[in-house]
Formats: sequence, C-alpha cells, structure tokens
Amino acid sequence: MAKKSTNMNVSGWVGWVYFAGVMMAILGFFEMIAAFTALFKNTYYVVLPNSIVSWNFTAWGWTHLILGIVVLLAGFAVLAGQMWGRAIGVLMAVLAAVANMLFIPAYPIWSILMIVVCFLIIYALVAHGGEAAE
Repeated sequence: MAKKSTNMNVSGWVGWVYFAGVMMAILGFFEMIAAFTALFKNTYYVVLPNSIVSWNFTAWGWTHLILGIVVLLAGFAVLAGQMWGRAIGVLMAVLAAVANMLFIPAYPIWSILMIVVCFLIIYALVAHGGEAAE
C-alpha cells in the first residue's frame, strides 16, 4: 500500500483556495450566460449613446465567452491543486474584473457582483494558493 503524503503546512485557510476554484468555475459559467445573452439577444442590454463603452454586443459576447471558458477550466485546475491553474486564475480574474467594469453601463448590478467575486478569487489564490498544492 502506498502512503499518502500529508502537507504539514496546510492551515484552515486552504478552504479559501477551494472556494476560489469553485467560484472560478461558477464565474466562468456566469460569464458564458452573459455571453450567450449578448450573442443571441443583443437587444437585452440597454446602453445610452453617451456611455463609456461603445462596442457592439457581439464583440462583448465573444469576449465574455472566451473569458468564461478559460476561467471555468482554470477553476477546475485550481481544485486539482495545479500551480498553472492558480496563475491563470489570477490573470483571468483580473481580466474578468476589467471586462465587467467596462460592461457596467449595460448591466450594472451583474457586473459589480462579478467584480466582487473576481476580487475574492484573487485574494484566495494569492494569499493561500500554495496550501492546496498537495
């Protein structure tokens, strides 16, 4: 029988890393919902002519779809304890936060909620990410 190695440096904070992995998967799924809404029903979002972002919603739909897929896959990698998942997770959470910040004129409550989730993910991965490696 093989012995299972235990990491003696794991604290109770490792739950934050698993929280980040699950939230990344959920965030990826939510980003894909926003993407499909923008792609298939571009009249759903209402933006005034003088708003900050002037892209069409097809471009926003593809942006959210790509971000959603990458964040979803990185979330599963974080749950598996992969370092590359944490690195991509931080990068994608930053990009998702920026994308959602630019999307605020179209859908403010959703975008602000996603920005908060992104910041929680970044905190969990940066502060406690190494504890889930083993």
